[in-house]
Amino acid sequence: MKILYDHQAFTGQRYGGVARYFHDLMESLVDMGVGVKLSLPFSNNEYLKNSSVRRPNEFRHIFGFMPTNMLVSRTNRLNSIVQLQKGQFDVFHPTFFHNYYLNHLKKKPFVLTYHDCIKERFNLNHIDNASHAQKQELLNKAAKIIAISENTKADLLEFYQIKPEKIEVIYHSSSFRNHQLPVGFQVKTPEKYLLYVGARNDYKNFTGFVTSIASVLHQYPDIQLLCAGGGDFNKTEHELIDSLNLQTQVKHFHFQSDDTLFYLYQNAIAFVYPSLYEGFGIPILEAFACGCPVVLSNTSCFPEVAQDAALYFNPNDKEDIADKITQIIEDKFLRKSLIEKGFNRQQNFSAEKTATQTLNVYKSIL
Repeated sequence: MKILYDHQAFTGQRYGGVARYFHDLMESLVDMGVGVKLSLPFSNNEYLKNSSVRRPNEFRHIFGFMPTNMLVSRTNRLNSIVQLQKGQFDVFHPTFFHNYYLNHLKKKPFVLTYHDCIKERFNLNHIDNASHAQKQELLNKAAKIIAISENTKADLLEFYQIKPEKIEVIYHSSSFRNHQLPVGFQVKTPEKYLLYVGARNDYKNFTGFVTSIASVLHQYPDIQLLCAGGGDFNKTEHELIDSLNLQTQVKHFHFQSDDTLFYLYQNAIAFVYPSLYEGFGIPILEAFACGCPVVLSNTSCFPEVAQDAALYFNPNDKEDIADKITQIIEDKFLRKSLIEKGFNRQQNFSAEKTATQTLNVYKSIL
């Protein structure tokens, strides 16, 4: 069996959950002896740099007749079309929602992974360029649809016309499960910190969270909120932090390696995830694998993924957020219990399990 994957997620993401999902899936399938081809001449994606799948050519931003990103995107799409027209594959698995491939499949089946319905639920049109009608067409024509949680499946059935039996729920995994730091690896961090990871916009509820815990941080001046990744603080975030007098306690931390992120999880008081909605929440599994207590919103997929291995708060209740953050700071026995439960819970998720279940989906449509 040979599976063809396209360029979309790897052209657009240097880091990111979608690119990581497809990279880890392809790596596991290669280890299982499945034929995998990634159509991707050019990419700066970090996950592919030391990958057994392929190492695409890196590109640099140059001056020319069109922006470099647009040129690379068009080149990569053309290559994907060429690979589709050759037809040397059994199943096609596109990595995002552009429908360029529909006229080039030559009756070959394709599988579509749907990660979340954030755009649909919050009307955030900047998340992708595909219209509701375009996505409905892809969902109609896909041989099978993979949803990454029961929550995402339920949302798909709410927003689109799909037969439930067409959707298979296959959970994510985390590459941190088997990760080990190099001997002596260290990162300069605050002595005590809560860890926030990733983007902070819109539904991520970062502003509401920081506002809610301001009084807690003032009560514990030796504790910082460390915000890893997601880009530097913007003007609005700086103004918020200044207005709450948290300039010395809410800090951004730029990282470029899994080793650094692993270390940050491993040494945090707790990982906090105040988002209003996620499709799955891979950072939850990352924190579990690193022995980091997890504090979550009680919404969307979070209870499904973490079950009893997390401390939950209502993301719309400032007092509840402050109470739970105070609790995780003060109660070392609670932290120890959550670490143990997190280790146990993560045993339910593995790259091999994700790949095996996905391979079974591929086989079912041939």
